[in-house]
Parts: sequence; C-alpha cells; structure tokens
Amino acid sequence: MLPTVLAAAVAMIASSYAPAARPTQTEQAVIAQVMVDCEIAGATLTDCKAVDAQGPQAAEAVRLAQQIEVSEAFALANPGRILVRMNVTP
Repeated sequence: MLPTVLAAAVAMIASSYAPAARPTQTEQAVIAQVMVDCEIAGATLTDCKAVDAQGPQAAEAVRLAQQIEVSEAFALANPGRILVRMNVTP
C-alpha cells in the first residue's frame, strides 16, 4: 500500500510542476509590438508618435503611451524624448 501512495503522490507533484503551455501561433499573431516616440513633460508623456506602425495598432499604442505616468525623478534625469515599446492587441 505504501508504494501505491508514494506513486500517487509523485504523480500529483510531477503534474503540478508541468511547464506552462506556450501561446499558439494565432495568439502570437494577435499581439503586436509598436515603438512609440514620446516627449517627457513633467509626470506624463506627450507628443507621442508611432515609429514603426500605422493604422489601429499605432493609434492604440499612442493612446496607451499617453496614459503612462512618469516619476518626477525619472523625468528630471531623462529630459527630452523617450522610445517606449508597447505590446498591442487590436
């Protein structure tokens, strides 16, 4: 009986450590990375423009980038423009 219990315990432990499923090709195709160039103005990003995309994905990336809040210390240490890589799903 003890070997049966041990075998069941090992099977349960092994199944809990199974690797996570990889995203399918359709899931990977839906996510797009868009580079957005923004100006740091105080605690926000302004004047954002999509660098390497057009259409609805670019518009969504710009909208999301403009919602990013920047800490005052980061803004003071990095004046000017910044490139942000946004993961966008249409």
